[in-house]
Amino acid sequence: MRLLLVTCCLILLSPMSFARAHPHVWADITVDILFDGAGNVTGLRQTWLFDDYYTAFALEGMERGADGAPIQAALDEIMTVNLEHLKEYGYFTEGRDGDETLTVTAIEDRSSRMEGNRLEMTFTTRFDRPVPAQGDRFSYGIFDPTYYVDMLHAEVEDPVRLTGAPDGCSYRLIAPTPTPAAIAEAAMLDATQTGPTGLGRVFAENVRLLCPGE
Repeated sequence: MRLLLVTCCLILLSPMSFARAHPHVWADITVDILFDGAGNVTGLRQTWLFDDYYTAFALEGMERGADGAPIQAALDEIMTVNLEHLKEYGYFTEGRDGDETLTVTAIEDRSSRMEGNRLEMTFTTRFDRPVPAQGDRFSYGIFDPTYYVDMLHAEVEDPVRLTGAPDGCSYRLIAPTPTPAAIAEAAMLDATQTGPTGLGRVFAENVRLLCPGE
């Protein structure tokens, strides 16, 4: 079965005309931070919009309808396989309660579609425990640990939404600050290599929730 995996350790996009330096795949992300009725953070609803080059390669040979568009079953199959392999990597999702890392325990509400010429998949990641929203204790980063896939929040008005948040909550999007050494390390990796685990965190954006209290 010819299905491409998003996971950086399992995909090889060398037939495409990518630059030699990492990353090789790009995804624009939008995120809903989800809250329960008590005002605790319970998970993230994520939408990943992949670049058109990855999309074309992933859909090559897939069944298409009379209009030439890929059928929904093909899109869903790609997403199913992607998520199966992303599970090993925590779905590229790192939630934090202060200095403690949260575990993603479940995937819910999966869907996939085409947005123009780009493949989009949406899913909800639930954490192993609720995190009180007070203060600035909750934060997250979404990134490929080896930086094969570059994941940045989309340049839209609301790349992060607070769904069901207590009054007065906001967030801060923190841009990455990679060192010259890290940039050079990524630039030296070609399409047949994966970066060392942890390289992706250096290039990751982080979002910190800010709520009244504490």
